[in-house]
Amino acid sequence: MSSNSKLKNSRDIWKKKAKICGEELRYQRKEKSRIKKERDRYKAQERELRKQLEKEQEKNNLLVSDKTELVYVALMLFLIVRISFRAVSKVLGVLSGYLGIPKAPCAQTIINWVTRLSIAKMRNPAYLNCPSADKSGFANGFLWIMDISIGSGSGKILTILALNPKHHILNNGSPTLKNVHCVAVGVAESWTGEAIADFLQKVIGVAERPVGYLRDGGTDLAKSVKVLGERGLPGISVDDISHIIANLFKHEYQKHPMFDKFISACGKISRNLRQTVLACLAPPKVSTKARFMNLQRLTIWADKLLKLSPRGRAAKDSVLSRQHK
Repeated sequence: MSSNSKLKNSRDIWKKKAKICGEELRYQRKEKSRIKKERDRYKAQERELRKQLEKEQEKNNLLVSDKTELVYVALMLFLIVRISFRAVSKVLGVLSGYLGIPKAPCAQTIINWVTRLSIAKMRNPAYLNCPSADKSGFANGFLWIMDISIGSGSGKILTILALNPKHHILNNGSPTLKNVHCVAVGVAESWTGEAIADFLQKVIGVAERPVGYLRDGGTDLAKSVKVLGERGLPGISVDDISHIIANLFKHEYQKHPMFDKFISACGKISRNLRQTVLACLAPPKVSTKARFMNLQRLTIWADKLLKLSPRGRAAKDSVLSRQHK
């Protein structure tokens, strides 16, 4: 066999082997590519399922899992903790991660929730009963608390709350929000004795007559009870002792020269210490209209502060001395 024949035969054998190897390599590359794609798909599915499982576990461990629980927590912060609407919103915002709240409700939303709760409680006042009270011929065994406060704009709000007359026997301490029921709310430009009596007569037609009325020292509320008695709907009129004591304080100290100095000093201290590191020493805020109702808060604060404060000026370069500069 010539050398040319040998070379040709060797070349043909090499081509066959190369063709077979090439087909095998192409098949392996296709299989590897297919396996990689399937692997990546399975890994993506596994990551997605793991995320869903973690979300389900977090949802099961959350303290607030739905809107109903969120509304309940917000109402408890307002009614039990007794903080403002803005404070409730801020507290929920701070605790949102722990409670599982994606977005804390704003103050207006919380106001709407409280308003709806109030409306729901006022819709069926006729179903209120007071089994522990001695009705003594009265259909409603509650004692009605009446108060008039300034509302939105020029309108004044008349509020009627129902309280168990034996609260002081069944409970310790003064009544709180959970011990009273809102019976009715009315708004008018002004409330006279006759207007209040007309409003109370309408409420009595729905909720029936109470055993008595608890009111402040206002003459309009006293006259309304008297007018109801003349209309054949008599009731016991009880003066609120806190208002009586406040009026006595007002009569005794309103024109005292030291009282104005004391109130002025409290206001000056509050302005100097507000929004500083010594804000905890500022006097408690007291409403101007109900100043004598909360006068004990100022006197208790002043007494404690004087006991803890040495006589003379504050030490040089101390925190207190820097606040007065």
